[in-house]
Amino acid sequence: MSAEGQNGKGTHGEAAVRAFCSGCNCAQSVLAACAPALGLTGPEALRLAAGLGAGVGGLRETCGAVLAMAAAIGSRIAPGRPMGDGEKAALYEAVQAAVADFDARFGTHVCKELLADVGIEKRPGDRPEPRTPEYYAKRPCAAFIRFCAERALRAQKP
Repeated sequence: MSAEGQNGKGTHGEAAVRAFCSGCNCAQSVLAACAPALGLTGPEALRLAAGLGAGVGGLRETCGAVLAMAAAIGSRIAPGRPMGDGEKAALYEAVQAAVADFDARFGTHVCKELLADVGIEKRPGDRPEPRTPEYYAKRPCAAFIRFCAERALRAQKP
């Protein structure tokens, strides 16, 4: 998976949606689309984000696209060493601003709440569903993925 937004074939958001529609989970889609801008390869991004999908391993907690957005912001802003208090505060402020933007747009960043809005409920023992046209048609996830891929790369270093 490459981030086609970097080479003139669309935006990062569009690349993320294409990744999702090709079978990537929500978190993988966002991180893979942002990968070149973060110095990651597509396979690295897919492996790093694999367990974050469907609200962390299918638990439907924080949306996987939001988690990947936070990871991408951290990758862009964090210094790659233990951070001082000021650096942490700046990073957390950037992540919180991005999540607040997501919440303002979609009402929440909790996966189960986002999906409940369209009638999809989490049940104990749920397993990933086959990726069919019906699967994609009933989920609003493409909008979340597009937003997070675009917003992650707008975060500015302090």
